[in-house]
Amino acid sequence: MDVSGEWALNLLHLLAVFAIAACLYVSLPEWQGRSRSRSLLLVPPALAFICVYVMMGFVAPENREPWLLRAALGLGLALGVIRGLFIKSDIDEFGLVRLPGARDGLLVTMVIAAAMVTATLAPLVTEQAVAWVPYATSLAGLGATYLSGRAVIAYLRTRS
Repeated sequence: MDVSGEWALNLLHLLAVFAIAACLYVSLPEWQGRSRSRSLLLVPPALAFICVYVMMGFVAPENREPWLLRAALGLGLALGVIRGLFIKSDIDEFGLVRLPGARDGLLVTMVIAAAMVTATLAPLVTEQAVAWVPYATSLAGLGATYLSGRAVIAYLRTRS
């Protein structure tokens, strides 16, 4: 939100769009069940966090709900770690990792994208929608920490 009180698209919105598009693109091999290097497991969560950090800047100071964001981040991390402990992984002779049955990453990434779209476009439609932005940001934060916890545990479990 700018100083005049109007909600307008800016470079941060563009950065968030590029980050979520890159997150979706880098996640494709996982969703398709293809093998990839272990280090690429950590890229989608990093891109998802870029979206969340940018979205945090969209929240007006008077609408911030810090307890909600903290709770979402903590819950997402706990759920991601639990999922990472139970995710099946296959490692081929080249050290590439495949996560069969890990379709939950697709759902979570789509939720983050939907939350980002809501946080970006809803205030353009109606002024009352500005109140939705902290909730959309918290939902995206939950998804980003879920992806992070899951990726870190899967990375650690697949070390040789």
